[in-house]
Amino acid sequence: MDPIAFLVIALLIGLLAGGLGGLLGVGGGVVMVPAFLRLLGMSAREAVGTSMAVILFTALVASGRHYQLGNVNTRVVLVVAGAAMVGGWLGASLTARVPDRTLRVLFALFLIAVAIQMLLRAWREP
Repeated sequence: MDPIAFLVIALLIGLLAGGLGGLLGVGGGVVMVPAFLRLLGMSAREAVGTSMAVILFTALVASGRHYQLGNVNTRVVLVVAGAAMVGGWLGASLTARVPDRTLRVLFALFLIAVAIQMLLRAWREP
């Protein structure tokens, strides 16, 4: 891929992922993983790993701003963060054992399940 095209695509992915991450709390991975797969031609393992590395910086900036706005429940952060770190380590370790195609299918199924749950909740609420 042309270096200029790569730079433009990567910047657009970052802006979209960061914007949606900060606005909707999606962490950016929902945008980045599919974009890395399709637009940058990464393997599923590389897309997931790269997304996690980028999310670190997105999360630091966005959570800092949300903290300033009073939108962070620090009690939940303290309880969930440690367990999430253990889960993240375990999940990352599993990627070495899961075929690339299976990772893609699992990611797609996860997105579908979350989308269905969100739609059902939105219809139920006034």
